[in-house]
Amino acid sequence: MTDDQPLRILSLDVENILRVVAVRVRPDGKVVELTGRNRQGKSSVIEAIWMALGGEKLIPTDPIHDGAEVGRIVLDLGDDAGTQYRVTRKIVRADNEKGFATSLTIEGGDGQRFTNPQKTLNGFIGALSCDPLDFIAMKPREQFDLLKKFVAGIDFDAIARANDDDFETRTDVNRAAKAKRVQADGIRIDPDAPTERQDEGKLVAELAAAGEANAAAERFRSGLAAKKVRAEAADAAAEANRKRIEDLRKEIAALEVVADQADAEAADLRLEIAEAGDGPAVDTADLTARIHAARDANARFDAAERARADRTRLDSEAALLEKRSDELTKAMADRELAKEKAVAEAKMPVAGISFGDGAILLDGHPLAQASQAQKLNLAIAIAVALQPRLRFITTKNAALLDKDSWAALVELAEKQNLMIIAETVQSDRPTAVVIEDGRVAKPVAQAAE
Repeated sequence: MTDDQPLRILSLDVENILRVVAVRVRPDGKVVELTGRNRQGKSSVIEAIWMALGGEKLIPTDPIHDGAEVGRIVLDLGDDAGTQYRVTRKIVRADNEKGFATSLTIEGGDGQRFTNPQKTLNGFIGALSCDPLDFIAMKPREQFDLLKKFVAGIDFDAIARANDDDFETRTDVNRAAKAKRVQADGIRIDPDAPTERQDEGKLVAELAAAGEANAAAERFRSGLAAKKVRAEAADAAAEANRKRIEDLRKEIAALEVVADQADAEAADLRLEIAEAGDGPAVDTADLTARIHAARDANARFDAAERARADRTRLDSEAALLEKRSDELTKAMADRELAKEKAVAEAKMPVAGISFGDGAILLDGHPLAQASQAQKLNLAIAIAVALQPRLRFITTKNAALLDKDSWAALVELAEKQNLMIIAETVQSDRPTAVVIEDGRVAKPVAQAAE
């Protein structure tokens, strides 16, 4: 028994499923067209195929035709090597939460029954059917999300979220770096500011010493003035005493002694005055001016030092922010490169497929700009790739195809050796299987009641 040959539908029997009462289809060609008026059971036939293959997850809440108690789907599959499988899905109304019970059997061509039939089918179908015409009608983002399945190991959404976060962070970082640069450029440093601080303390000490010297000189001059006053007082006393000599002869001897002493003292004081000359004085105006100049120079020096420090700090902070911005840019670029590498290495359904910003690109252009034939070719290739073991696809939207697109669909089916089961509305093609009131209304070459 082969396990890698593509499987095709050999026959399909549907009984009491959804709108179908009883339909038998025996494909006799690459395209099986189910047609008729709306709400006659065409879609139910297609849904029955996937109900048989996909299991309970694809069975709707009310799968059995009104008035019936049991529905049945029998699907015969076969490959080119002659291996055949008969898939029988039985659905019975039941009084349970689902409202139905289902059973599944698979028989090989030799009558062998498979013990785990759903597991066997899961191995056949892989990812369930993608209607190619549904794919064409999808929005670009929906097409993008579907095709991502072919790129293993890449979480496109995680990459997009990380890049969005990093882009937002980088925007904030760049804004902060620019602000730091603007602040740094706005700092003005006095070009004539001193290159080193001056010693104000030394000048202040000199000023204090000068003040002390001047105070001492002032005290010296005050002492001389006091001596002068005393000398003048002594002169006055001598003169007064002489005037009184005649009147105070009895005291003359004593007064003369006193007068002589006063004369001697006055003489000594005058001698001291003559010898002392004018006391020394220090000019403090120059020192005061130098101190003020030193203070001004130091203030300018400190301002320049602070400006240089601020500029250096801001330049350093801006450089760090710019480095962070570069790192974020690289992280985003690395993610994109990893994604592009994975896409390039991925086995895509057709050549020339790539991923743009939330949209599929074909040969570098948005898929929306491709021709209808290109879109149809891609959509069918995707549907086939999603279920590589099954060599058939289904579509409920073939009524949307014009004459040329239908011809292209048939040509693709022949070229790719692919069975396409397509639903249309009121087709007049002679090979179409007409479904009416849940039955085949017109037997044709590829279908019989």
